[in-house]
Amino acid sequence: MLSPAGAFDLRAALSAELHAAIDELSVGLIKPQAVHRCRVRVKRARALARVGSAGAPGLASVFDDTARGVMRTLTPVRDVSALAETALKFRKKSRGKTAAAFEAMAHALDAESAARAPLDVQSAHTGLKDLLALALVWPEPSPSQVRRGARRIAGKARRAFRRARGAASEALRHDWRKREKDRLYAAELLGDAWPTRRRRKTGEKLGEMLGREHDVCLLLTKMTAAPILANEERASERAARTLRKSCKRLARKADALGARLHLGKA
Repeated sequence: MLSPAGAFDLRAALSAELHAAIDELSVGLIKPQAVHRCRVRVKRARALARVGSAGAPGLASVFDDTARGVMRTLTPVRDVSALAETALKFRKKSRGKTAAAFEAMAHALDAESAARAPLDVQSAHTGLKDLLALALVWPEPSPSQVRRGARRIAGKARRAFRRARGAASEALRHDWRKREKDRLYAAELLGDAWPTRRRRKTGEKLGEMLGREHDVCLLLTKMTAAPILANEERASERAARTLRKSCKRLARKADALGARLHLGKA
């Protein structure tokens, strides 16, 4: 969002994302899709706050701590729902007892979701309004501060890619995924104020690939820890092998996209 003078209006951009997040939780029945959209808005706002940290590091730290609290409230609802959706996708691709194992896992995850305490909408609303209040007093950064904040985000994503490339560590892969989301959202929101090549389409594909890899690996962890959820142990083992192959394939594709995205320190 650019002002008439060409400077990025960080305060307005932050406020817009947080108003949109609040709107997602302002309907009567909150569905998992709405929670997901709300989480995305909060993540976009966090990326903007990291851009703005160059000019207001203390405020950015308070903002991020508050945002973490909001995300802790929202995350359980989305995570279990996403795993159930992933299990059903693999059920459609599989046959026989392996397909039945994935279907049983999806039902078990749906039951786990139904047994969870309902989303604390009031707490989430309070946290979002606190974030909005912080956004409204954010000092406008200078163009050089915006460039510095953006380059910092790009550098963190690049370094996270180098650490995670070819790694089997889920922690490294997950950290890379988070840093790439920051880069993607910041590049989208800053537009012409982004200081390097945005490579937005590649960033979107990479984010999608890393997200799929993350969900499949989480489902694999869940199935390995509790194979009884898939009803039959041997079928569960076959399903787990399917998930392992998928994780490796998705990781290879993500690594290739990461190399393309970060070519030339973009």
